[in-house]
Amino acid sequence: MFKGISALAIYVTDMDRAIKFYTETLGFEIPIKIHPNLCFLKFKNSNLHIYLEGGKKSSAIDVDTGRLSFFLEPEKTVSEVYATLKAKNVKLLQEAPELVQDDIACFQFQDPDGNIIEVSGKP
Repeated sequence: MFKGISALAIYVTDMDRAIKFYTETLGFEIPIKIHPNLCFLKFKNSNLHIYLEGGKKSSAIDVDTGRLSFFLEPEKTVSEVYATLKAKNVKLLQEAPELVQDDIACFQFQDPDGNIIEVSGKP
């Protein structure tokens, strides 16, 4: 029925704040900006786009409620990414990355609107 996912939508309250976070903190690029409250983000070597739409109302999100989260594949170790985000004062949801298999660790953090993002990769 489907052959893949082309974009993942993230709804935010403040578009400028979200763009700054996703580009400056996480390293996304903006290949397409449609208007002030709508743009697409992507990484250089990825076909998946993030559809970022601003001007939305926020709602409570935490690790115990239903949510859509997505995984980022780190270029460095998960521990290095964790330390980098901690130094940038990103809201981390664990005290440290969790080892889920011998060679895979993960952790979660939130964007400025509380959307949950997960990092998974080599410890």
